Amino acid sequence: MVFDKRSGFNFGGSLLFWMGLVFWGMPLFGSTALNCLQPFHKLSHPKYDTAVELEMVSDPPVLKLFTPKKGSIAGIFERGEVPDAARALFPGKTDKEILQTEWRDLAPYKQLEILRIQGKEKSTSFFEDRKIPNMKYEEALFADVKTATDFLGKHYPEGLHTIRPPEFLKGDIEYMGPFNFPGGVELHFRVKKSAGETSQEARNFQKLIGVNPTHQHVYVVAPIPQKRLEKNPVLIGTQNAEFYRRVNLAAELMTIMEFGGDIKERHSKNGGLETHVFGALKPSNLVKMADYLVERGKGIKGEPLKDQLKMAWVGFRGADKFDEPDLMGMEFRSISALADLKVYERLLDTVQKAWLQQKMGISQEKIKTWLEEKYQGNYQKALKDNWYQNTWPEVVSKAPSELRSEVGFLNRQKLSARNDSENTELKMLFHDWSKDPLFFEDLNQQEIIRKAQVKAVKELKKKDGDIQTIMTDFLTESGIYEATLKSLNP
Repeated sequence: MVFDKRSGFNFGGSLLFWMGLVFWGMPLFGSTALNCLQPFHKLSHPKYDTAVELEMVSDPPVLKLFTPKKGSIAGIFERGEVPDAARALFPGKTDKEILQTEWRDLAPYKQLEILRIQGKEKSTSFFEDRKIPNMKYEEALFADVKTATDFLGKHYPEGLHTIRPPEFLKGDIEYMGPFNFPGGVELHFRVKKSAGETSQEARNFQKLIGVNPTHQHVYVVAPIPQKRLEKNPVLIGTQNAEFYRRVNLAAELMTIMEFGGDIKERHSKNGGLETHVFGALKPSNLVKMADYLVERGKGIKGEPLKDQLKMAWVGFRGADKFDEPDLMGMEFRSISALADLKVYERLLDTVQKAWLQQKMGISQEKIKTWLEEKYQGNYQKALKDNWYQNTWPEVVSKAPSELRSEVGFLNRQKLSARNDSENTELKMLFHDWSKDPLFFEDLNQQEIIRKAQVKAVKELKKKDGDIQTIMTDFLTESGIYEATLKSLNP
């Protein structure tokens, strides 16, 4: 557990995860991503906002950002009743005096305790409704700038400066974790700049108010291509889902290659409750994303997706998530507190432009050929088979023949058991890349990949085999990393 002496509250160790402190930081070496993703995709005047979810510990600078809608404690306890736990914070005061107390006059620890009491009384669970009730952003406040900062086109030298949170913080103020506990909050930073710039401005905002940077969830949105879907639901739905597959692959590869991370599941535990908080895209969810678009093309509007498809390095969001109609979104969930945003800025801007323009690196004609020649139009099988994160038995059973002889090694070392939730990137070494839309027509590249796989598996069998080194060498020598990144350019 991590103990915050200022507030007297215990924060579950999982909050360190949410703060991004166990993720990945600066690039390990010269960035392939910056070389492969072209620098001129930044949109000067995007039609749609980009939103960044910021999950932050409720330190005093953060608590200053919001206030009860009525300005006083009465706005917190709407029934006009002061709970005993709140009354104990104000010895000698009547309930009326307590309710009339201005929020901004309270010490931060009292604000936090009152929000904790409110959370306990909340009738809905975190999974039904995440918002902290009856709160709004302060119209204006003084920020004590400790380090000179550029933010939204203005330079802020050291000293006190007025900022207006509603200009860049939108929507509900939400609990960060799944227990209606206000020790951390989720705020939504939203401006009309390119996706990459918005990500950087969100970090500038945290610097401006004097809090440490946190990990980000960045939303890139685009209109659902309804007219194109109506003309050919399966082809256009598959083309968008296949692009989404490559975006996830790129984000995972960047984690490995740029930041020295791995691909694994992460869970948060609080008492007997365990919550799945992060993990790779599942093949079934990739198929569901395609189904969602195919059905819309056929005029079928099913149930809202809500959070069904968010769990991935890059999650998918349906139209129900957004306040403008007929939008779809990708939620980039792997941008850590220590990440070099120059790398992610290039990725975000590239994906944003490609998706908006529906020019997604692989032509519609090539997707059609791949789908019909390799899978007889079965888009669900095509997508599932070409996402490497299938189960270990499935991956190995479909591996190139040169690698099937290594099944005995897998069984002896119990590799699948040990790495079912950790180092799942190792599945790339056994995955059949020959039917991938990037490589299915290139026999020479297929052979290069197979040789790189064989070499990597031999290294893996050695007792001193280092997974990070093995994966870095494999992704470089096979050409998969470079080819994936370049394919995202519109």
